[in-house]
Amino acid sequence: MPGGMRVEIHLDADATDGQLCVLVDHPPPGWALPPHRHANEAETIHILEGRFDLVVDGERRGMGPGDTAHVPRGVVHSGSNIGDVPGRRLIVFTPGGIEGWFREVGATPESALEAALRYGWEFVS
Repeated sequence: MPGGMRVEIHLDADATDGQLCVLVDHPPPGWALPPHRHANEAETIHILEGRFDLVVDGERRGMGPGDTAHVPRGVVHSGSNIGDVPGRRLIVFTPGGIEGWFREVGATPESALEAALRYGWEFVS
């Protein structure tokens, strides 16, 4: 994955009749994702390890182990690993299907932005 991210897909749309995608990611220190929104999915983020900064609809919050945030579909959000060590997050997307982006980009990282746009991501300033 771009930026040294490692992602494990635990459940995908095929396994859940399209209802959700469950993954665990491992963002390295300094990792950041710019402000964006998902046209198709809501996203729930649960921190397992590490320290993160999350901005959802303009509201910033620091997150650590045990903290959970929900990002409704279509809401602008961004995040970063603000710790000194790799983090670990459990992420649930509803409905499923976005796991295709992670699989595609894991195989060909050069196409991350192009693939994101195809999967309904919109990057904003």
